[in-house]
Amino acid sequence: MRINAVISDELVRALDAIAQEEKKSRSQLLREGAEKVIADYERKREEKRRQTKMQEAMAIQDRLREKAGSWDGVAEIRKWREIHS
Repeated sequence: MRINAVISDELVRALDAIAQEEKKSRSQLLREGAEKVIADYERKREEKRRQTKMQEAMAIQDRLREKAGSWDGVAEIRKWREIHS
């Protein structure tokens, strides 16, 4: 597929210099650049999704902690171990 894009002369000159040095076409450099932008976007989106899930998990833990009140889970486990040992 072909697309048209408006790019400054300065940017085109920089791309052409890199293309010449890397022995690649300008189009190839632009494709690689687009692939990097997409990969970066997907990585950031996944990180945001992970952060959201972590915040949700922390909110659940906070609600459970509130509901448990002064209940001491460690003490309960110790009592259970003493009874069953």
